[in-house]
Amino acid sequence: MASTESQIEKIQKHVKALSGIASSLNTASDELTKAVGVLDEVLQELNIGLSVWVTFCDRSDKEDPDIYDYDQVGYCKVNGTWGIAIQNLWGDAGEDRHESEGPWLFTDAPREMRIQAVDKIPALIEALSKQASETQKKIADKTKQVRSLADAIRTAKINKDAIELEGITPEHFVALTEAVARQQKFVGELIMHAHRWELDGRTLRVYFHAAKRPFAEMLQGREALAKIQRAVQEVLGISAQISVHTSADQNGEVQK
Repeated sequence: MASTESQIEKIQKHVKALSGIASSLNTASDELTKAVGVLDEVLQELNIGLSVWVTFCDRSDKEDPDIYDYDQVGYCKVNGTWGIAIQNLWGDAGEDRHESEGPWLFTDAPREMRIQAVDKIPALIEALSKQASETQKKIADKTKQVRSLADAIRTAKINKDAIELEGITPEHFVALTEAVARQQKFVGELIMHAHRWELDGRTLRVYFHAAKRPFAEMLQGREALAKIQRAVQEVLGISAQISVHTSADQNGEVQK
C-alpha cells in the first residue's frame, strides 16, 4: 500500500510540475511562431514567388542510398498562401515509392519539427537568395532570346509588307518603332501605317499612302513628332528633323 501511495504522490508531483511547464512551453512556442511570422511578412512583401527547400533532419539509410527519410524547412505556397513551411519526405527510390507529410505552413507544423527547423532558417534564406539570383539571370537570358526572335519576326514582316527603308537598317527601324511605342502606344501604332522611312543626314522623312492620310495628319502634331525625334536620338544618337508626308503631299510638316 505504501508503495502505491508513493507512486501516486510522485505522479501528482510530476503532473503539477508539468502543468506549470506546459504554460511556459506554450508561451515560448507562441513567441517562436510569432517571430517566424514576422519573417514571413517580410518575404511576402518581397513577392519572390519561388519554392526552395533545405533539409534539417536526415534519417536516411546510410547503407542504402535509395531509402530516404528527411524533414525539410522551405518557402512555398500552401493552400494559396506563400510562407515558411515544413514537410517530411520518405520512401524508396529503388522501388519508386515516395511518401510525404505536409507541407504545412510553419504555424501548422508539429511543434517538435518547428523547434528543429529554426536552426536551418538562415540556410533557407541563403538558398532563397541564391535561387532568386539564378532565376533572375535565366529570365534575363530568356527575355533576350524572345526579343531577338521578336526583332527577327518584325524584320521579316517589314520585308513582307514591303516597307521601304532608306538610310535606316531594318534593325534600327525595329528599335525606333519600339522606342516610340514605349513613350506612347498610340503614336507607336500610327507610325506602323507608314510605307516608307527615309533618313537623309539629319532629316527623317516618314511617308504614308494617300489612303492613309488620316494617320499622317494625326502624326503631324508637335507632341507626336517630338516622340519620334526622341526615339531617333535614343536609337541613332542624332538630333534629327522629322517630317511626315503623304503620296499627294511631298512638303509635309517638319519638327525642328
